[in-house]
Amino acid sequence: MTAPAPGVAIFTYKRDWIGRPVSTGERLMEIADPDKVQLRIDVPVADAIAVQSGAKVRAFLDSDPLRPVAAEVRSASYEAQLTDGNALAYRIYAAIGAGQAPLRLGIRGTAQISGEKVPLAYYLFRRPIATIRQRFGL
Repeated sequence: MTAPAPGVAIFTYKRDWIGRPVSTGERLMEIADPDKVQLRIDVPVADAIAVQSGAKVRAFLDSDPLRPVAAEVRSASYEAQLTDGNALAYRIYAAIGAGQAPLRLGIRGTAQISGEKVPLAYYLFRRPIATIRQRFGL
């Protein structure tokens, strides 16, 4: 097998593949370039806000929550997709800031995306208002 680009092969536990028949076109692995790591952020539909390209992101990794990683939004999906946990979420990709330590592929955490400034009342009552509108059809 040859890859079109250099990188690290990412696949599930290798013993899962021993003796297992595969079909043409079935994805066995992915090739990732560890020098081009980016963050994939899944924003639940209920928490969706307008996110602009270039917005600041702080990622708090599960492995090191006291040192956030700075990043910047590169793209955001217009359509919600099903996540691994069967929840609808908008997918946002963010590039890691310069000078950040290299990250391990597949690491998980929580992200904080900075959006536009809004009045405090809107920030506090956005969810209750949305719930009332959905419940009563207003």
